[in-house]
Amino acid sequence: MYPFRFKIIFVFFVLFFICIVVRLFQLQIIESDKYKGISKTRRIATYPLDSTRGSIFDRNGKTLAIDQHAFDISVHYKNLLYCSITRTKKTIPRITELEVHKKTKKLCRDCHENQEIWLKKLSQLLDIPQTKLLEYTDEAIEKVEKLKQNMERKYGRAIRIKEETDFYPVVSDVAWEKIIQIETKQDDFPGIRITPRPERIYPEQTLASHILGYLGKLTEDEWKFQSNNWSNFILASSAADNETPSLLYDGYAENDTIGRTGIEAYYEDELHGLRGKKFEEITCKNTQIEKTVLERPPIPGNNLYLTLDSQIQTYAEKSLGTNLGAIIVMNPWTGEILAMASNPRFNPNTIQKDFRKLIEHPSKPFLNRAIQGALPPGSIFKVITAAAALSSNAITTQTTFECPGYLKYKNILFKCWSEYGHGFVTIEDAIPHSCNVFFFETAKNLGGDTLYAWAKKFGIGEMTGIDLPHEKAGNMPKLATIASTMNVSIGQGALLTTPLQLVRAYAAIANGGTLVHPHILLKITDPQGETVQTFQPKNKQKLSLSPDVINILRTSLQDVVTRGTAKDKGLDIYKVAGKTGTAETGRHKDNHAWFIGYAPYDKPEYCFVILVEHTPGHGGDIAGPIARELMSYLFPEINHAS
Repeated sequence: MYPFRFKIIFVFFVLFFICIVVRLFQLQIIESDKYKGISKTRRIATYPLDSTRGSIFDRNGKTLAIDQHAFDISVHYKNLLYCSITRTKKTIPRITELEVHKKTKKLCRDCHENQEIWLKKLSQLLDIPQTKLLEYTDEAIEKVEKLKQNMERKYGRAIRIKEETDFYPVVSDVAWEKIIQIETKQDDFPGIRITPRPERIYPEQTLASHILGYLGKLTEDEWKFQSNNWSNFILASSAADNETPSLLYDGYAENDTIGRTGIEAYYEDELHGLRGKKFEEITCKNTQIEKTVLERPPIPGNNLYLTLDSQIQTYAEKSLGTNLGAIIVMNPWTGEILAMASNPRFNPNTIQKDFRKLIEHPSKPFLNRAIQGALPPGSIFKVITAAAALSSNAITTQTTFECPGYLKYKNILFKCWSEYGHGFVTIEDAIPHSCNVFFFETAKNLGGDTLYAWAKKFGIGEMTGIDLPHEKAGNMPKLATIASTMNVSIGQGALLTTPLQLVRAYAAIANGGTLVHPHILLKITDPQGETVQTFQPKNKQKLSLSPDVINILRTSLQDVVTRGTAKDKGLDIYKVAGKTGTAETGRHKDNHAWFIGYAPYDKPEYCFVILVEHTPGHGGDIAGPIARELMSYLFPEINHAS
């Protein structure tokens, strides 16, 4: 029985094998010409589909950056080539040397009249002169022909390169009404392709431009780098058995844009998205699309919600006015940046047009002074000196020094800002009246190593880790001599700080001794609006400040407003606690004016810093009124009550 069954199975497999061989013979020998013809006349063309970049919103959902679709009209290379030849009388050697061209007596226009239809139709529809439409063809033709020559020289034979089958843009930002007319009458516009292109829009113009940043085209090196990253991503996805069909998506295109500064740059990977692909079957003879074989839609980028409050940001920028400088408003408990103004600003909508003018401007509009402006802090650093001295018992609340208006140390004369001095001063008077001599004497007791260590604890000379690119660390110098320690104790010398470092340090006094992590991101959502990530602070640090020291500092900062260097500036009604600062630049009547503080002092809601660069005035006179205007915006209910 079994041998018989085996014979049946064997016969079945033999017949099956014979059928396969016969079919292969039919396809490859008998019908070979048929399929060769099909393969020669038809090709599968792949076209990228641009992804939409993720939007950026403020904490209340107000749109700060969004992609809108713009439409370009592109023309197939063959149409561009022959249209340019017939119109401009230019000769292309590889075409004129063909036998068919040598034998014919016809003009190019007679043979290739159909290649001009797009030009006539498009000119009529868009009301653009034909010569204007042809302006963009020369660069594309020169590029393709040069590449073709190089490839044929390399391989020693005629080669059809991919670039000959591409479409090249001739008109940008075409009105939607015109696009509809072309799409509904495609037969009237042969060789034309509508190319949707995402265009980045910043609805609020210059608002928070340093925070948002701007986009720029990839350089050749950057594109190679991104291409390598994409290749590595595909390999990693394959190794991890990722179900995403990466071959159906693309990373960056050669002429793609990328975030250059601000949030656009820092969160580029979240915002960019994945480009899709369209696979089309085309007829090689006339490059007509037969059908779409497969279309994989692009994946939009994720959306970002920022900690910024657009209204407070507007207030901050208005308060700063035309002054060269910066304002930061931060939540002292969470580190959320509610506003970060830097002036001068730029408009990211017109960055391509204005870039050269902006980059060469002496006031450096691209500089985010809030995180990149490293300057001497002046007297607002005295609070850190006081915290270090009180915590290390170098002084107490009973320690008294006499201020005659100067202090002579060895052969160096250290001056107080008050020519006549402040008399006998304790720490509780030294901070409100900003007595230099008191802090010179304190520095001698404190020593350079201790002051350096405490400044580092407060984050001075260190990057805060904010989620913005290009933050500066400033400089907290090693204090090898008593003289240098005395100079730094009042915020001068080689000491350089950023406004963000200082507002973070004062927030620690406002919140009871915690050094928070400043940040701009609130959360990330996917295109469907689902939250995929919320910001997680990384480096909150508890400073070793006793409650007694914190209370002394807080009381002294309140006194600055009520009886000290910020008296009569209109800040007391808002319960502001703060410190003025005037940092000398070394040039006559050229200072950096500071005011830093928090409000209300009994239950802080906001911690803020104001910087005005290169002004002849002092901190209280210049930055004080700006602080008053900012407070009037932040606490409108107090304005009405008063």
